[in-house]
Amino acid sequence: MMKKLILALGIVLVLVNIAILFLDDDGRVGRTNYIHKWEQVTAQDVKETLTVPGVLTSAKEEPVYFDSESGAVSEMLVEPGDTVEEGADLFSYRVADYAKTYRELTASITSLDEKVMAVEQAISEAGESDFAAAAFSEDVNDPETIDESENEKDTDAASEALQQATEEQTTQLQEQYRISLEKELAEKNAELTAAEEQLAGLEETGEFVTVTSPSAGTVKSIDESGNKPVITLQSSDLVITGELTEAERKQVQNAMTIEAKLDDGPALEGEITELAEQPAATDGKESMYKFEASYLAEDEQANKLLAGYHLDTDILLAYASQAPTVKPAQVEDDQVWKMANGQLFTTKVGIGAQNDIQAAITSGLEAGAFLPANQGDYYQNEPFVTPWKAQQMNWSTWNDSFTSYEFLLGLLDH
Repeated sequence: MMKKLILALGIVLVLVNIAILFLDDDGRVGRTNYIHKWEQVTAQDVKETLTVPGVLTSAKEEPVYFDSESGAVSEMLVEPGDTVEEGADLFSYRVADYAKTYRELTASITSLDEKVMAVEQAISEAGESDFAAAAFSEDVNDPETIDESENEKDTDAASEALQQATEEQTTQLQEQYRISLEKELAEKNAELTAAEEQLAGLEETGEFVTVTSPSAGTVKSIDESGNKPVITLQSSDLVITGELTEAERKQVQNAMTIEAKLDDGPALEGEITELAEQPAATDGKESMYKFEASYLAEDEQANKLLAGYHLDTDILLAYASQAPTVKPAQVEDDQVWKMANGQLFTTKVGIGAQNDIQAAITSGLEAGAFLPANQGDYYQNEPFVTPWKAQQMNWSTWNDSFTSYEFLLGLLDH
């Protein structure tokens, strides 16, 4: 009889509690959140990218001009489809006026000498200056670039992350500038060598000048009718080209970093060099905007690449270095559930770079904080309990952390 009475009272007690919770629209009855799994916020590098299809194409079509007033073509030394190296002989012509041609070549050599010296000086100065750092210094110190936070540590962390990202951008900008200068120097040296060889040939023969290829590539076409250009070369240097939708075009800017992946082989790293302002022909469909990207590749790797190869191109939209990182699903309405001091509560966070598996936090949360592994609407701003995991207890110090009374209450909660 006593057992039946206890069972009946137990059932009544459970039903009463359920009714109280059901009717408690004002939240006056305290609730305890049960957190089955949780995880700690860690500092990670986060990349936000846009993946679009791309194809390798010739970097440029380079015309080789010939002015019929300078003379007449005497011999064509290449044919369409021929592959030529930089400096290879293309055609020769008989000069109409030796003295005039000699003066023009001499003046060209003098001008190119000065340009080569200027570029060499620029390369030397670029290695010693902090021109890029100065360009970013105002942004680093501008308070508007750092989200305000009630927590000073959050603000300091955001400032430090911004400073680190700025330093990386500065280094990248300096490297890009150095590469562009070295490329320009190589082009000017090639032009200088060609002009010197033409002058040497003119002095040797007294009437003929041989025109050489300004770059390595393939002869696309030849026009011997006397019109300009007489030869059109397709450069052997390749670039990545592709198209962006309207929505994608709004996200992409010139000089953004790219990483392109072939089916096999290492990724190609580079940057956006050309970005169309006007769409290609649409025919009533969605507008598409063309882009072009350069890349760096080792000689051995570059020799294996051919025009027409297709690849997936990742355009880096945003990057966060060693930022507090959570899963995107853990953020809802710019808030996350945070576990601290036995309480579960929401905290507002700022979101930076993010992808399918990572979201960088710019403010409101630090590395080391604890969050429920699965965020949900069923949580409330109330205390929380977690599963009893004896193997994770530090028994040597638990006596310093809890009183016996608190320990007993914890057991009862579980």
